[in-house]
Amino acid sequence: MPTTTTWTTRHAVTRMHGCDLAVVWRGPDLWSWTVTVAGEQVRSGSARTMTGAQDAAVRAAKAHTDDGGRIQLPLF
Repeated sequence: MPTTTTWTTRHAVTRMHGCDLAVVWRGPDLWSWTVTVAGEQVRSGSARTMTGAQDAAVRAAKAHTDDGGRIQLPLF
């Protein structure tokens, strides 16, 4: 018997303004977002919708770039 598959987006990633952006579904009405540069998190937050989280991540990446785009890498 054939089955129907329904796909749901729960994780979205992209690169913008020199940053890596990720949006992840965390539960009903909760999406978290992170902005990283060279593997180091520079901004993060949460939103109630996927679109809200995506918009917040883009704004954070642009703000990071407008601020000079500097990060402090861990020292060994």
